Amino acid sequence: MTDLIEYDNNVFLPRKGSFEYSFLLADKKQQKKFLKRFKFMNKYLVKPFYKMGIIPLIGLGRFLILIYTKGRKSGLERITPIEHQIIDGVIHIFVGRGNKADWFRNMKADPDDVSIKKGFKKYPVKFEIIEEKEEIVKVFKWFVTNVPILPRFVFGWRKRKDDVNTVDFSFIADKLSVIKLHKK
Repeated sequence: MTDLIEYDNNVFLPRKGSFEYSFLLADKKQQKKFLKRFKFMNKYLVKPFYKMGIIPLIGLGRFLILIYTKGRKSGLERITPIEHQIIDGVIHIFVGRGNKADWFRNMKADPDDVSIKKGFKKYPVKFEIIEEKEEIVKVFKWFVTNVPILPRFVFGWRKRKDDVNTVDFSFIADKLSVIKLHKK
């Protein structure tokens, strides 16, 4: 576990090589390069295939949604593919890049003009930002315990080596926001 961040003998996520490490902790040049590749993939692969119905058709709609917002500067419709989890019947989204994500800033700027496309259905939503750190940690623990593969890519979680009771999630809970989406 030497590739985890350690402080006072406590182990923190994210691991080097994970999405969140690349977004939050890599040097500025690497962050910019990673973000550019991420946006390219979303623009030319994920969004078009989702709009054509291919992503929901092959089952990837179980964890990917399209979020529709109004650009806070341009006023134009913005569409962003987002990974989500359903916990107790409520959609939860992690805000990668902390509060710097454009789609998140657009949501906060115009909360009445937010909708999602889940599978083949599009509907308006209201959102709730989880403020309590303990609740955010609980969501992260649920994520690494109940989702088979994604935590490895998102946080660098190693299901067979890491223990949900000994890894300290407070570091990443300080860096990321978590949003709940509710149907209007």
